[in-house]
Amino acid sequence: MWMLKTSVIILAVVVSASAKSKRFTRLQSDPLTTTRCDLICFDASKETKSQCRSACRSETQKPGTCPDGDDPRWMAACLEACNHDSQCDGTQRCCKHGCSSTCSEPIDLLTIPSLPAMPSIEEPKERRRAVQIKWTDGVGDEARSVPGRVLYLLEEQHHLGPNYDESRLGEWNLLMRTNKTKVSLRNQLKPGRWYRFRVAAVSASGTRGFSEPSAPFTPRKGPRPPPPPKKLKVEHVRTDNGTVTIRLEWKEPKSDLPVMRYKVFWSRRLRGLSGELDSVVVNHQTVPKDQTFVEISKLHPNSMYFLQVQTISAFGGGKLRSEKAEIFYNTTSSEHPPQALKRRIDNSVTGLRLNKLIWLNHKIKAKLSWELPPGAKGQSRRYFVHWTTLSCQHPATELKEFSAVTEQTSFEIYELDYKCKYKVNVNRTPNNDTPDSEYILSVPGCDYFKRKFNSSIVKCKA
Repeated sequence: MWMLKTSVIILAVVVSASAKSKRFTRLQSDPLTTTRCDLICFDASKETKSQCRSACRSETQKPGTCPDGDDPRWMAACLEACNHDSQCDGTQRCCKHGCSSTCSEPIDLLTIPSLPAMPSIEEPKERRRAVQIKWTDGVGDEARSVPGRVLYLLEEQHHLGPNYDESRLGEWNLLMRTNKTKVSLRNQLKPGRWYRFRVAAVSASGTRGFSEPSAPFTPRKGPRPPPPPKKLKVEHVRTDNGTVTIRLEWKEPKSDLPVMRYKVFWSRRLRGLSGELDSVVVNHQTVPKDQTFVEISKLHPNSMYFLQVQTISAFGGGKLRSEKAEIFYNTTSSEHPPQALKRRIDNSVTGLRLNKLIWLNHKIKAKLSWELPPGAKGQSRRYFVHWTTLSCQHPATELKEFSAVTEQTSFEIYELDYKCKYKVNVNRTPNNDTPDSEYILSVPGCDYFKRKFNSSIVKCKA
C-alpha cells in the first residue's frame, strides 16, 4: 500500500515537472536577470557589450543556497527540469535533487551580504495628474555596503472594475527601471482599474527579489464613456429582387474601457410635409466586439438611409455608451460614395488669451489658450497655430514665422525674443488669410524675467 502511494506521488511530481520543463528549454529573459547583466556589462565597450550581456544571461550563477534536495520523490523521479540558473525565473536557482533538478527559491536570499537591501514600498498617492510612488532603499550597514550601481525595477499588476478583487489581478508588468527611490507616473495608469505595485533593487552582485506588493490603488478619475467608432464607410454589396444589400464598416476607437459590443442603427429618410428629412422605422442590430462591420440587407432602392454605430463598454454592473457615429447613404446608385453626415457647428475660435510667459535655459515661450467652439463636443478637434514677429526693439533681431497643429485648446509658442511683438492666430483650418482669432503678444525685456524668477541664472547683457 505504501509503495502504491509513493508511486502515485512520484507520478504526480513527474507530470508537474514535465509540464514545467517546457518552460525551461529556453533562457529566461526576466527583468531581474536582464538588469543584473546590464550592470555587469556597464563598462564593456560598445563592440563587446552585446556579447557580454548574452554570455551573462546564459552563464551567470544567481546568489543563494538551494534547499535540501534529499527528497525521495525527486531521487526516484530522475527528471531534469533545468540545467542552469538562467533557465529559472526571477531569483530562483536550478537546484539538484539527486538525479533530478528543478527551479527553487534559495533559502538564505535575505541574509546574504553585499546584495542590495529589500526595498519597502509605500502606499501610492495621487497628486494633481500624476501618481507618486516611493520606496525605501534599505537601512543600516547592509544597504550602505553594497558596491557599485543599484537600479530599481518597478512593476504593476491590475484588473478592471469598480471594486478591488485580488483574485482578478493579472500578470506583473515592468513599468520602469530607475536609480531613484521615487517616481511620478503621468498618463501611465488607466481609469477604472485597480493597481498594485512592487519594486526590486538590483546590483551587479544580484538581487533579493521584489518587495511585498503595495496597497491597492485606483485613480480618482473614473472611466469616461467610450468614443464613437471612427471612419465609417459604406459599400454596395448587391441588388437582389429589387432590394439593396450594403456593408457598413468602421474602426475601433481608443477607449479607457474595452469594447463590449457595438450597436448599429439604420433608418430610411423621407421628406415630410415640412420638407425636412424624416426617419421611417429605426432598425437596430448588435454586433460582437471583435467585428467592425455589418451587412444590412433588404434596403429600398432609390432611397436615402441614415446609418449610426454606437460603442458599448461594460464597467461593473453597468454599461457606458458612446455618442453615435453617423453617415448617410443613398441607394440610388452604387457608383457614388456615401456622404458623411455634417453637423452644423460653430467652428470659430474664441477667448484666445495669454496664460503665462515661460523662461527656461535662456529660452522664452508663451502659453496661450482658447475656448472650445460651441457645439464641438465629441467632434474631431484640430487647431492651426500661427505666429509671426511684428517688430523688435533691437533692429538686429531676426524676424520669425512659425506654424503648428494641436488637438488641445492650449499651446506653447516658442523661439521668442526679448522686447519683441508677435501676432498669434489660432484657426480651425490651415488657411491663415482670414484668421478665426488674433492675439498681439509683447515679450518684455530680460530684466523682467530676472525679477520675475528671482534667479541668478538669468543673465542679462549690459
